[in-house]
Amino acid sequence: MSSDFCIELKDICKSFGGVVANDNVNISIKKGSIHGIVGENGAGKSTLMSILYGFYSADSGDIYVDGDRVVIKDSKVAVNCGICMVHQHFMLVDNFTVLENIILGVESSPLVGVDLKRARAVLEDIEKTYNISVKLDAITQDLSVGDRQKIEILKALYRNAKVLILDEPTAVLTPDETDALFDVLRVLKSDGVTIILITHKLKEVMAVTDFVTVMRKGKDVCTVPTIDTNYDELARLMVGREVSS
Repeated sequence: MSSDFCIELKDICKSFGGVVANDNVNISIKKGSIHGIVGENGAGKSTLMSILYGFYSADSGDIYVDGDRVVIKDSKVAVNCGICMVHQHFMLVDNFTVLENIILGVESSPLVGVDLKRARAVLEDIEKTYNISVKLDAITQDLSVGDRQKIEILKALYRNAKVLILDEPTAVLTPDETDALFDVLRVLKSDGVTIILITHKLKEVMAVTDFVTVMRKGKDVCTVPTIDTNYDELARLMVGREVSS
């Protein structure tokens, strides 16, 4: 079924004990866009994206990928649907090389008999295409936080991600690293990759996104084109009242 949206989340509900994390959330993500999801801590944005990635299962509701309803029971199903997620805390093996970290879980496991030459060639092509530079033979623990994040993005692209979820990606980055990340995201977008950016930093949302969804207390408050809103309005929607400058 054809759809203008690559991802549609319909009436998603999720509770942990007596705490409601997502309360009938409805969000549609347009193909080839950078879509921000903003909200205060505890608004439910990370839980929602963890459901999309298969880390959690929704209590109720439906997920559609390219217009087709899918059941994402785990992250393997999500990856098979073209959905990858870069978590706030990176999931890398410190004493592995960059190359080993990227192919781990994709190629034969353990890393014996893997065609490393072919994998290297594919990754070098990805790095060139998206202007992502990181030494594939470097030991991961010796790299900066910004370079480790690049590894996670390369992992997603190596898995042919068409939807890339980033959870608070700038929380541990320097301003220069943040600018470099946004440059990468713009290149990915130009190549048709859809980016979902989970954040609470409104200035960054205004700088890089095409659309923004505001969440508050587990609900989706609104979704608007970023160009049609502003910092003050988003802040008000996030907290439910006027915010002093």
